[in-house]
Amino acid sequence: MKRLLGTVCLFACLLALTITPLAALTPTYTVTGAYRSSHYHKNLTAITKTGDKALDTVAAALSQLGYNEGNSTAQFNGTNKTGNKNYTEYNRFIGTIGGSYSYAWCAAFVSWCLDVAEAGEAAGGRFTSCTLWVEKLQALGLYSTRASGYVPKAGDLIFFRSAGTARASDHVGLVRFVQNGRVFTVEGNASNKVGLHDYALKDTYIVGYGRPQYQTASLSTSPAEWEDRASGLYIITYDFVNVRDKAAATGKKQGTLPHGTLVEVKSISDGWGEITYKDKTAYISLDYADFATPVFYRVNYVANGGENTPPVSSYLSVSTATVTAVVPTLAGHVFSHWQDEAGAAFTAGDVLPQGDLTLTAVFTPVKEEAVPEDGAPEGDLPEGEGIPPTAPDAPPPSNTPSPDTENTLSSTRAAAEAGTVSGVLAAVAGLWWAIRKFRLL
Repeated sequence: MKRLLGTVCLFACLLALTITPLAALTPTYTVTGAYRSSHYHKNLTAITKTGDKALDTVAAALSQLGYNEGNSTAQFNGTNKTGNKNYTEYNRFIGTIGGSYSYAWCAAFVSWCLDVAEAGEAAGGRFTSCTLWVEKLQALGLYSTRASGYVPKAGDLIFFRSAGTARASDHVGLVRFVQNGRVFTVEGNASNKVGLHDYALKDTYIVGYGRPQYQTASLSTSPAEWEDRASGLYIITYDFVNVRDKAAATGKKQGTLPHGTLVEVKSISDGWGEITYKDKTAYISLDYADFATPVFYRVNYVANGGENTPPVSSYLSVSTATVTAVVPTLAGHVFSHWQDEAGAAFTAGDVLPQGDLTLTAVFTPVKEEAVPEDGAPEGDLPEGEGIPPTAPDAPPPSNTPSPDTENTLSSTRAAAEAGTVSGVLAAVAGLWWAIRKFRLL
C-alpha cells in the first residue's frame, strides 16, 4: 500500500517472549454452522492473539473484510454479495431484537470484534445503538469529540453522524491508524459489508471517538509502522492479486488470491511479499494487500545430550529475536555454539533469521592430561614436592658460597684430583709388571 509514506521505525518494539500457549482468536459463543463453514471463520482462527487487545480487536475486524449481510439465517456465512436484509453472524452474537436478527449491525460488528479479542468490557459492553454507546462512553469519561482535537489510536471507536441526523451518532467503526492527516478505519454495515475506509481528521461526518480501556501494553504506536515493511498476516484489499513466481511484475503468473484472503507474508523486498502458494514459494505485490497482524515464530533449543536446556521461546514477526544466553552443559565437554538445521552457527546474542527454528547445541570434548604409570601427572611436580624440607629457622639458600663452604669445596676438588692421578700411576705399574712376568717385552 504505497499511500503510506514517511519515515517510520519498523522495529519500534523489540518483543521476545518465553513460550506460552498461543491461542487463536475465537468467538466466545457457539457460532452457526453457516459461519463456521465460511472463509471468514477460517481467517479469524488463523490469527494468534498477540496480547495487545487493541491490535487484536482491529485484526479480528480485518479478518472479516468483504463479509456481506444476508437475507436469512442461512446466509450467516457472509457470501451473498447482493444480500441487504441485515442478517449477519454479528447480530446472531448479540441476539434478536423484536424477534429478528434483521437490524443495523455496525455497532454489533464492533462489539463482536471487541469480544473476540477478550476486550468485551473495555468500551462499556455490547451495543446495537451508536447513540446509546456514545452516551455510555461519555458517562465513563472515555469519549472525545472530533472538535477537541483528539488524535485517535489503533483500536479506538470512531463515531459518525450523517447530515440531517438528530441523534448523537448513526454509525460506528474501528480506527486502524492515523497518517498524513487522515484516519484509516475498518467498518461493518458500510454498503452492506465489512470494508476499509479513510477520512480527513477534520471531516464533519466524524463526531467523536471512544477510547476503550484495553488495559494491555501496546506493541506499537501504530500498525502503520509495519505496513509493507514487516512480515506477518496480510489481507488482500483489491478485487484480486496475481501470484507470481518471482518478486517482479514480469514473474510468471501462478494464480490469484481474491479480496479478503488472509495470507502470511514471510519476507518483503521492494514492495513484494514472499508467500507460500500451493506448497511453493511465490510472491504478491503489496500494493494490493494491507498488514493485518504479526505472526508468532518459535525457537526450539536442543541440548544434544546435555543438561540445562534453554526453554522454547516465541517471538513476533515484527520484533527481533536473539540467541539465548543460557548455556547447556555436558560432562567432559565445553559448550561451543548453537547450530541450525542448515549448519549455520549462532552464539549468545546473535540476531536470528525470522521463522521457526531448531537450534542444536554443539560441544567440544575436554582434552584430558596424560597420567604416568606411577599415577603422578607429567610435568612439573607440585610446589614443594621432591625437595628436602628446610630446617626451622635455616637461612634461605644462596647462590654465593660462604668462605667456609669455599674452603671445603677446594679441599674436596684437590683430593679428588690427587686420587685420580694416583689411580692412573697404579694402573701403569701393574701393566708393566704383567708384561715382564710373561716376557712380553
